[in-house]
Amino acid sequence: ELKRNPHLIMDGVSRFDIMQGKIGDCWMLAALGSLTLRKQFLENVLPKDQGFQDDYAGIFHFRFWQYGEWVDVVIDDRLPRQNGRYLSVQPRTSNEFWPSLLEKAYAKLRGSYQNLNGGYLSDALVDLTGGVQVQFSLKDPPPDLEEILQAADKSQCLMGCSTSGQARRDIELRNGIVQGHAYTVTGAVKIPYKNGWKHIIRLWNPWGYGEWKGPWSDDSPQWDHVEPKYREALLRNKDDGEFW
Repeated sequence: ELKRNPHLIMDGVSRFDIMQGKIGDCWMLAALGSLTLRKQFLENVLPKDQGFQDDYAGIFHFRFWQYGEWVDVVIDDRLPRQNGRYLSVQPRTSNEFWPSLLEKAYAKLRGSYQNLNGGYLSDALVDLTGGVQVQFSLKDPPPDLEEILQAADKSQCLMGCSTSGQARRDIELRNGIVQGHAYTVTGAVKIPYKNGWKHIIRLWNPWGYGEWKGPWSDDSPQWDHVEPKYREALLRNKDDGEFW
């Protein structure tokens, strides 16, 4: 009814397929963005044997880790809309529905869409992987935090971060960072810069837009002092919610 030619997945699964809707579940979507970077974990959550084309019966199933085991969650494919707009995740490609349906299955697991309104990124990471989570407070970070992040990135860990501001969520500051919001950590590298080295970290905003405007952002002058090969490999100057 919504689309004549719907697909579950088109051209693979990417964090850029996700655009947060009106539901305040950035914590879950930031974890999901991280999951798309690790395809070996993604297949646990998003089983391959389904789609709108073959043997389509109006239902889909997803898996989440709960209390020591993988739990199968089956849903129909009806999605909430208001005034012609999706309340849930917006499909960036208008007929690709894996983010919206996965979000719906997670809402069913949690009891309702309302129960996704605010939560902890660390909980969602565990539910999507069955892994063990570790947290660092940036008020009192370990001295070797940059090395920890680089090692975690190399060893295929899923990573996210969040800003404080529980009383006033989703307020975008002048510098482009959103208060009370969760982000995916999508990269951590050390690059030659001027006469030394610089650790930089890449984040992605589940809104699918809205980026940091300070040093190392897409248009910042810092990139002018980076060797072209590093700049070409790392810098993607687009308003897609991802920034260094």
